[in-house]
Amino acid sequence: MLNSQNNRMQVNCKLVDSQQFFIYVTYKTVELPLERWSGILFQWHAPSFYGTTLTRTNINGKPGVLISAYDWLEILATKSFNDLMNWHWDPLSSASLSLSEAIFENIQVLEYKPSGVVQEEQGTLQLPEKIENQFASDFWSTPLMGISLDEENATEKQTVKSFATNWFRESVKAEPTYQKIIELESKLIEKGISTDGLSQFFDHDRWQQFIGVETEAPFTIGVRLSDPDFEQDQNAEDWKLEVFLRSKKSPEIVILWSDRRKAAPSWKKHFYDVELEIARWKFMFPWFTAEINDTQAWSFLMDASEILVKLGVEVLLPAWWQSIQSAKMAVSAKVRNNFKSFVGLDALVDFDWQLAINNQMISRDEFNQLVTEKRRLIFIGGKWIRLDDQFMDRIQRIMREAEEKGLTMYDLLHQQLPTADGESSNADNEYIQIQFEVNNELKRFMNHLNHFSEIPVSAVAQSFQGELRPYQIQGMSWLLFLRKYGLGCCLADDMGLGKTIQIISYLLSVKESEERQAPSLIVCPTSVLGNWQKELEKFAPSLNVALHYGPQRKHEAQFHEAIAKADVVLTSYGLLPQDEVDFLDVKWDAIVLDEAQNIKNDFTKQSKVARKLKGRHTIAVTGTPIENRLSELWTIFDFAIKGYLGSANKFNQNFASPIEREGDKKKTVQLQKLIQPFLLRRSKKDKEIALNLPDKLEQKEFVSLTSEQAALYQSIVEDTLVKVDQTEGFERKGLILQMLSKLKQICNHAALFLKEENPQDILKRSEKTEKLVELLETILAKQESTLVFTQFLDMGHMIQTLLKSQFGLQVPFLKGSVPKKQRDEMIERFQNGEFPILLLSLKAGGTGLNLTAANHVVHYDRWWNPAVENQATDRVHRIGQTKFVHVHKLIVSGTLEEKIDIMLEKKMHLNEEIIQSDNWVTELSTEELKDLLVLSE
Repeated sequence: MLNSQNNRMQVNCKLVDSQQFFIYVTYKTVELPLERWSGILFQWHAPSFYGTTLTRTNINGKPGVLISAYDWLEILATKSFNDLMNWHWDPLSSASLSLSEAIFENIQVLEYKPSGVVQEEQGTLQLPEKIENQFASDFWSTPLMGISLDEENATEKQTVKSFATNWFRESVKAEPTYQKIIELESKLIEKGISTDGLSQFFDHDRWQQFIGVETEAPFTIGVRLSDPDFEQDQNAEDWKLEVFLRSKKSPEIVILWSDRRKAAPSWKKHFYDVELEIARWKFMFPWFTAEINDTQAWSFLMDASEILVKLGVEVLLPAWWQSIQSAKMAVSAKVRNNFKSFVGLDALVDFDWQLAINNQMISRDEFNQLVTEKRRLIFIGGKWIRLDDQFMDRIQRIMREAEEKGLTMYDLLHQQLPTADGESSNADNEYIQIQFEVNNELKRFMNHLNHFSEIPVSAVAQSFQGELRPYQIQGMSWLLFLRKYGLGCCLADDMGLGKTIQIISYLLSVKESEERQAPSLIVCPTSVLGNWQKELEKFAPSLNVALHYGPQRKHEAQFHEAIAKADVVLTSYGLLPQDEVDFLDVKWDAIVLDEAQNIKNDFTKQSKVARKLKGRHTIAVTGTPIENRLSELWTIFDFAIKGYLGSANKFNQNFASPIEREGDKKKTVQLQKLIQPFLLRRSKKDKEIALNLPDKLEQKEFVSLTSEQAALYQSIVEDTLVKVDQTEGFERKGLILQMLSKLKQICNHAALFLKEENPQDILKRSEKTEKLVELLETILAKQESTLVFTQFLDMGHMIQTLLKSQFGLQVPFLKGSVPKKQRDEMIERFQNGEFPILLLSLKAGGTGLNLTAANHVVHYDRWWNPAVENQATDRVHRIGQTKFVHVHKLIVSGTLEEKIDIMLEKKMHLNEEIIQSDNWVTELSTEELKDLLVLSE
């Protein structure tokens, strides 16, 4: 050790890890600044630009440099430091200095050979005996203490031997030849070739040649692959592997190994080495012979050639190899059946197979032979091309399955409906690998299916009592077109565009043009049964309509007797599960589900029964095919055109999850393209509709909470957020939904939340009620009529009480529990102007009703799905409305009502892109919930 009297500079060395050293210098135990010693210590080390490019750092207050294991070895071994200085070396640097020349010299001559260094990274490069023999055994066993920066966490103390072994190993890895070996072994592993024999491949002479030591032979050895000569022999099959010798002095001189007798005598004495090299190749590639087949040629092109190049062998390949292309395999099913005979997705398609490779037709037998032989390369059309054997196997399997099961219209449709990017609309359908070659008749059908405007227009039935608008005639024609081919559909026109009379005109056309086999079934909400009866009586008095409703309805034999002469049977959704046996016992002519969103939840009994109904043609009618989530669209299509969107799980995996959770635009476009032929959606804003409806003004009326409401609101938010933060999953969602319902009630009226049976001071305890009275007072003064919507029955009853006390009006309340007869009378009296205000629950009055006597709509509380809210508004803004329509939306400032309204304004575009959900609030984080719910000024 350096004592306190010694004035020499001491070089200190610490191991950072196995790959780096930390070097610093002290003088009288004091750490010296870098500028005092770095230029001297690295004075002649050119690779680091004399120390200037080394990483400078300060560790534990010591200024020093980080240096790689190899660079430190090179500096010490080549004496790149100024050795005129009287340096003193600490134990580790002293041991390093002693070892450096021996280790560096060994690495320079590369006296090691590869042995699975990729597979066994550690333990494959041992310290050579030549180095060990240069030092006494007690030198190797000398312990090295305190040499690591992390000595406290070191698992074992090092000796000079263990340090030298690690230093040697890390220095070797930095040597370029070692990297070549790594690449070589990696390539062998990649090609599935064992590396075990690599060290056997390299005897001493071959290893020297590999690392660049020039051999005495006057030539180098290479190998050339030649493809079959079809010009000489059309049936040629064998490829040639030819070993050649190239002159080092005159590279243009090349002698084939098969012509080695022509070589100069100076070459022949080295032929034994050539035979050894060829034997090495055969050791790695046992199939290596002068003539090889297609499969072996493929192995040489893909595997052996790359390995040989890395071993330093010159390899010559056919000129076309670099530009070779994969085969373009076209498999088409040429449709040859009479297309007019097809009905339904399950209809079998009659076809003939046609196969082509790179536009060259081949027979089925030739294709099967290629698959059996697992050919990788074929010569066709004057070119070599590569075949993907797995792809060929798959095509053969698909063809075999297609012949066993048959190809159907379902398979054809999914392939003929491409998405915007040209991909198949159904990636799960294996038959997308098969192209359908369609006849002219099928082309016309697909063109009509994809272009609604080109569907032939059908004549309106003579018995239709009324006049259809042009777009309604188009809708009727679309329904009849799809009926012709047994394809169900969803009529999803905007509210108020006359979906009902399009269905009625369709039913009349069917009656007049087809022989009756069974009645059609119309299922609708109870609230619109009366509306259907009146519309059928008005526009189609020739249709015999049977109402299946009420306690006196028939069952079993009497049910069949009651509908025997009917053209149309009317019933409600609620009766589907109750009278399931009766409904399923009939093969209906057409089945129409009006307000089909009633079956959106696929697990409900009425949804399950509706989707089991049997009919020649199935039609879903709804203005809102998606109210909350995409699974509802799947359920409606599962009724209308069963199986078209696949299973529920597949639909969720392929479309619902990517679109709803990730906003996947590509999947959105794919789904739009997929459903477009079978979902007719037209808006009042469409130019071709030309409704000429009066203008509509939507106005937000902002009010504040009373002090009583604010206290209740704040209490609910604080209590629930604490619980929400401690729960997860369904329990958390349930808590949030309960809280939202309570907050909605508080925003409406304190008495609604407190469930007061006979609330007092209704007007004064909520600014919403004050605003409602103010609005109605103005409307009544103009002698105009109003619809008031609320989603809470108790709120509706409070409003009834309030309006009676304020205006002396008995305001009817249309809700779900109102019997059909009373409901029909209520609607008729309002339409006749017998009372100016109609109160409705959003669920019971939001769909299927024509209430054009009103020209004002008040949404007392907001439904957080704009589509549902707009549907309610359109009970007024629809065909038959002649007055300006004014929509009032009551919103409590500073509460979740205002904040969600702002968020929905931003989200409105999502409804145009298929999806609109009102359960998104439950997915928010606790912090996001706080921002949404906490009262703001």
